[in-house]
Amino acid sequence: MKKHHKRKEKCILTFARGWNSLAAARCLGEKGVEVITGDNNYLAAGNFSKHSKHFFVYPDPEKKPQKYLDKLVKMAKKHSSHNTDLVLMPLHTDSFLVAANKERFEGIAKLALPSFDQIKMAGNKALLAEFCRQHEILIPKTWQPKSRDEFHRDIINFEFPAFIKLQESNAAIGLKKVNTPNEAIAFFEHCVERYKLTPEEYPIIQQAVDGEDYCSTFLLDNGVPKASMTYHNILDFPRKSGMGVLRETVDATEIEMIGARLLTLLNWHGVAEIDFRWDGKNKPYLIEVNPRFWGGLGQSIASGWDYPYMLFKLAVNGTIDAIAPQPKDIRTFNPCLTVLLAAQEFIEAKHPRKEVENAFHKLRHQFKHNQVAALRKFVGRLAHAANPADRFIAVEKVLKENRGAVDEIFKWKDPLPLLGLLYPVAVFLKHGKVSAELLASKSKIEKN
Repeated sequence: MKKHHKRKEKCILTFARGWNSLAAARCLGEKGVEVITGDNNYLAAGNFSKHSKHFFVYPDPEKKPQKYLDKLVKMAKKHSSHNTDLVLMPLHTDSFLVAANKERFEGIAKLALPSFDQIKMAGNKALLAEFCRQHEILIPKTWQPKSRDEFHRDIINFEFPAFIKLQESNAAIGLKKVNTPNEAIAFFEHCVERYKLTPEEYPIIQQAVDGEDYCSTFLLDNGVPKASMTYHNILDFPRKSGMGVLRETVDATEIEMIGARLLTLLNWHGVAEIDFRWDGKNKPYLIEVNPRFWGGLGQSIASGWDYPYMLFKLAVNGTIDAIAPQPKDIRTFNPCLTVLLAAQEFIEAKHPRKEVENAFHKLRHQFKHNQVAALRKFVGRLAHAANPADRFIAVEKVLKENRGAVDEIFKWKDPLPLLGLLYPVAVFLKHGKVSAELLASKSKIEKN
């Protein structure tokens, strides 16, 4: 009798520095998939995971898109074979570039991505707002001015508070809450100048609405919803407008029905996350679509939704059955962002800001010469700059809210990715600050 050999399963993950990439590597590895991780920096959390059997460095996809694609094709050819199911799973905004160049991977690696045009429609806030208006999906009042003169002239008639947003961005980059026309004009002009925007790219202004933020996640098979779940960011960094620090899964069927309808109208294929604003009583407002994997992927997986493996199977088989796991009552937290949030609370807790900033500045320059001595002096300077009682109250407030939650980075059975915390530290030592824009790459949706 002829013996049938089981096909090998391999997956190439990009953006290994991302916490969602680490979550994906662990999810796939625990299912028996051989994981290959890549990033444009060796110092990436996913590369340290025991589930990363191979890792490689690629050129920056923002700066050298074609060389990035060349490297992915080379790695895909290296790991493909006649008895292997190889899937390429880009985890960050490089998925837009891969989606626009799917033909380069035909016959080498399998993909489960929407088209570039679908990503452009969902990921561009101005285009999405118009699409939602056409299909009667509730969104906050949104305006995309056609010129600077129009914005300066008509902003006085807009209702505040509001948010100024870049049309294409992620991780709270180019986002600011404004309370007056003057604040709106100042940040609008800042964005236009800093990002060198053309009139077609000018930021939108969107009215602030009551409620809390909810993140609904989805997997669709050629426009047919197959899985969905929603989590709530209890804490975020920066406060009120950033990346999730502490999360919990919630029952939000009404929200998920709205998101599923939008993605069905777009004939979506693959994963997506949609931000909503909801007060728990009135109809939810759809805020924006994240046309790729999301920052809280670890929360989704810990709650029972193995999205990376679902997407892997969708790519391999071309279709997938509907999945509705029994939700787990669980919270997850990100230790890196917890530390950064604690630092933010420290600086803002009625302390002499200049002295605290000076302590960080001196740490930055002394750390490269003698780390231990630099940290000891740093603590001493903070003791002189601030009231210890107030300081520990501020930090304890952040840490207390994380008690009982699951650490999404440190796992006893896979401890080394904790070294990935060195990446934000390296960012701080290089730039003297840590922000969403420095932790996440830009995300302009281009074909290149």
